[in-house]
Amino acid sequence: MQLDILLMVITFLVLFIGSYTDLKRREVPDWLNYGLIFAALGIRTIFSFEYGWQVLFSGVLGFLICLAIAFLFYYSGQWGGGDSKLLMGMGAVIGVTLPLNNSSLNLLWFMLSLLFLGSIFGILWMLVLAIRKRHLFWKNYQKYLKKRKTLHLLLAITTIIFIVLTFFKPFIWPMIPFPLLMFYLFSFVNIVEKNCFYKQVPPYYLTEGDWLAKDVVINKKTILTARTLEMEDVWKLRFLESHNKLNEVTIKEGVPFVPSFLLGYLALLFGSKFISFLFLI
Repeated sequence: MQLDILLMVITFLVLFIGSYTDLKRREVPDWLNYGLIFAALGIRTIFSFEYGWQVLFSGVLGFLICLAIAFLFYYSGQWGGGDSKLLMGMGAVIGVTLPLNNSSLNLLWFMLSLLFLGSIFGILWMLVLAIRKRHLFWKNYQKYLKKRKTLHLLLAITTIIFIVLTFFKPFIWPMIPFPLLMFYLFSFVNIVEKNCFYKQVPPYYLTEGDWLAKDVVINKKTILTARTLEMEDVWKLRFLESHNKLNEVTIKEGVPFVPSFLLGYLALLFGSKFISFLFLI
């Protein structure tokens, strides 16, 4: 169907450009996100004259569902503005097919793929970050383990018990690595997030959606509280910088998430074959 091919081409173009800018500058241009939303709904409007109102309503419904999810993630501090807008665009592209059939669940499968592949991508990104800042990471990781010696010991004992039990109940063997593996994974994520994601930047380089990690205080007066920055906040901080009242602010850099949108969309289109390909790389 021409509609599907056209939407697919535009979506891939947006996701490739968005992934590049997110990896390069931790920023997804607004024109790219809004362009995807308007292009998807505009194309659906044009094709609805030939194929019926369901084509447009499908995109609008998908957009509204993702709008609700995006608001939830944005105002809970889980996502930045760029990721939230991109999700709305993906909702308009994928839509919810009417009348309901198997393809009506495509948006759900995309969301599940996005979260699953996003988690894997996030852990790999954290691993690279921990290696790059290995001295900082290792120093804090050792402190973290020392504070949790008792828990570490209990989990090690639990692992030994599982090993012994496998001699009597072989089906228990998959549980052997679970206690210590989860402990190390949680510790790893916790240390990287609290120590390796922060950096000092001049206000000139700030963009909308950056996470301000510490309150901006000048002359004992709080100018701006820690939060996700709006464009108005960025201009305010740049104004202070231009008047030599502020040199740097502390921001928290998250994991670039747009590449996960690309991976999730590929998984939706090519299914288990794409997932298998990723794990074979």
